[in-house]
Parts: sequence; C-alpha cells; structure tokens
Amino acid sequence: MNNTQHDANVIGTSTLDVLLTRAQRCYFQIDVPAKGFVELHLKAMSNSHWQQKNHESAMVHIYVNQQYNQDLILFYGKDSFVYPRLLGQLEAGTYEIELEFRDPESPSKVEEIHLESYEAHWIDVTSSSALVYQHTPIVYGRNLTHDYESTFTDTPLLVMYWMQQKENRTVIEYHMVFSHEDEGTPSGLLMSRWGRTTDIEWMYRVEMDHAGHVLSATYQGPHHVTTSFQGKTDCGGLPVLQAATANGNFVDEVWSNYRLILPPSYRWYPEQEPREQIMSMYPFTYQITNWEMNRQYIVDRNNDPSSWKLGDQRQYVFIQSSKYALDVYNARIDVQQTCLDYQVRLQGQEEWWSSSFNDLRVADFRAAYQGPDLHFSTTIKLPPGTQIDHIAEIRVNLLPEGVERIGVKGIYAFMLDQEYKPTIGIQSQTQVELTSISPVQTLWNCLTLI
Repeated sequence: MNNTQHDANVIGTSTLDVLLTRAQRCYFQIDVPAKGFVELHLKAMSNSHWQQKNHESAMVHIYVNQQYNQDLILFYGKDSFVYPRLLGQLEAGTYEIELEFRDPESPSKVEEIHLESYEAHWIDVTSSSALVYQHTPIVYGRNLTHDYESTFTDTPLLVMYWMQQKENRTVIEYHMVFSHEDEGTPSGLLMSRWGRTTDIEWMYRVEMDHAGHVLSATYQGPHHVTTSFQGKTDCGGLPVLQAATANGNFVDEVWSNYRLILPPSYRWYPEQEPREQIMSMYPFTYQITNWEMNRQYIVDRNNDPSSWKLGDQRQYVFIQSSKYALDVYNARIDVQQTCLDYQVRLQGQEEWWSSSFNDLRVADFRAAYQGPDLHFSTTIKLPPGTQIDHIAEIRVNLLPEGVERIGVKGIYAFMLDQEYKPTIGIQSQTQVELTSISPVQTLWNCLTLI
C-alpha cells in the first residue's frame, strides 16, 4: 500500500522455483508473530496471454491450513509479475499455504505455471493501517455468462481507497479497478469520457465512530444505487461482496464459487489527483486493458482520428487536468456537470483534434467528461504514428450547458509506447479562466512552454 506500506513487516520470503501443470500443488509455511493482517506477494508467470482467446490466464486456488481462502488469477502471462493478495486477519501461529493450479477453471490452452518466489507481509492490528485492512472487501468473481468470467474478461486488478475524517467519524471508501466493463459506456466513448478503458468503480463505503465501531456500511448496487450492506463477513471480519453486473456493480449476496481478496494498494486523494493516478502508479493496468481490447474489439478497431470508435490506444494522448469554481454562488454540482473539451494541434498543422469530438452526443452519452470529480482524465485521438513530441499546443474549451465561468488548472499529457506503457509526457501548472464570452484558452505551447 503506497501510503501505509511502512506499517507492514516482512515475515517470510523464499524462492519457490516450482513448475506446476494442471491440478498440481505447491506447499510452504509462514509464521505469523501476532494477530494481524497478512498479505501474500506471489511472483509467478504462466504460459498464457491476456490478449489471446482461450489462453488468457491461469487460476490458482489458495488454501490456508487446508481451508479454501481465495483464488489468484495469473493475468500477466509469461513475464514475471508480483501478485499481492490479502489472506485476511490471522492469529499468531504457523500456517501452511497451499497453491493449486486449477484445471477446470483455467482457460483451456494454458498448460503450466511457474511459481518463482513469495514474500509474506504482516500488518499489526494496532498499526495505523489496520483500520483500512479491516474493511477491505472480499469480492466473489462474476459468473453472468460463464462460471469464471474473471479469468478472461473484466478481471479485478487493484483496490484503492480514500479516507475522510468528519468530526468524530472516519469514512473509508474502497474502489475496484477492473480491466474493462462489458456493458455501460461504449468503449470508444470510455476514452473521451473517462480517459481509459478500465472500469474504476466504488464498491464499499464504511463510516465509523472514533472507537472504530461501524455506524453505517453501504455498497454500489446494480444501476449505481447506493445500497445498505446487509451481507456477511469472512477471513477475520472482511465484508463479502459479489461482482454482480457487467459494468462493475455489486450485491451483498454471494452466488458464484470463486473469490478474490485484493489488498488496498493505493490511497487516493480526490482533492489532489484524478482516480486514474492509480493507473500511473501501476502502469501494467494500461497493458492489461489494451490486451483485452485487442482481443475483444479487433473487428471494431478504427484508426480514423475523427471517429469516436475505439482505435489503437497508442494513437491517443491521455490528458489529466482539473476544474474549479470561480464564483461563490456556483454549487459544486454545477461545476461537476460543466463539460470541457481539450484540444491538440500538431506541429506544422492548423487542424485541432478534440477530446469530445466537438461535443459529440451518442444516444444518452455525452463524449465529454461529466463525472463527479474535479480532477479527471480524458483522451484525444490523434492520427496514427503521432508521438508526444509532435504536439505543438494544447488548449481547453468551455462547452455549453454548464456554468458561465470556470477555472481550469494544470495538465499532464502522455502517450503509450509500443508495449502499452505510459511514456514521459507534457506537464504544465498553467491556470486559466474560461467564460462563455471567452471560452478557449491555451494550457501549453511548445514555443512558450507555458
């Protein structure tokens, strides 16, 4: 956990170097010094690739003292990757960890996995991080059209959270990063509207008094309805949710038979950064979502920069920025609903490429960002072959149907390399004022470097 990892102590580490074929198992032990939360960081690989159909991943059952704990989906393929998983709250003692390469649940063409090493982390129940771990949800995998959908689509990648102190209360909200969403906003519009094809959804919110007693607990139910949590807990008190819809919503009644417990990997500060900052901290997320898009949407691929249809994401420039109210009478909701269009001009050209495709509307969807956060992301689709140093100017345009006056601060623009990893980009802290009379302002220019 980037902000609280200092509270974790390494209690075990070892090289495994074990090659497993289907249905084979591996065993090792960890010693827990006292009651606390335990994370297992497993370094592994498999002869799979998330981009290839029926070859996407491998599933590993994790048992603790012969009791089923959870599943681990090896989604990163033949390259070494460290998969952190939360085993829950454990008492002091010696625990046998058993890892089984599952035959029925793994995609058909995956034949072997290589378990390279592990590291066990322990978080004392008295540490400052314990409260965050105590309410981290257990998520049962989706099974809407297939018993084990998460092994090949919309797989959970990371959990982040935000915390807020309110008088004598503490609020923690947990968000899941999925590799994509099979329903909801069309994939091409995900890029302009949200700046990504991953799905980042809040899943569980808990409010506690100063002593840590739960005052209320809610989750994001189907149709994005905030719903009172009435479900069960497991693994030392962790709340249990079921991934229930194809667009990343949940219920508190379990109906699938596999589950994942991802540790809280990142503390998000919504007043300072967009949600997509977690993707910058964990750039593999850009790779996984692109591999999934390449596998599922290759027929729809459209590299025409004037078309909102999904293209190769290596031809998009990713934009992170923020907006704020200039007038005290502007309610936050008015600023939230105010849309901006970011535009790029390439060197030697006069044409401007638009993040919202010039305020495109498709059915009930508006291409421009219209979400709840004042720090947000979008993208601009550019001609194939464009590189970040081809950009001459970036500007922002105030779109209609919002406030008449708004402030915009800062921009970070980057592209993806050939391996779908973020490159070093363009950064500016320029602050501008947009009005209905003067709606367009420059945020960055390669000549003045503003």
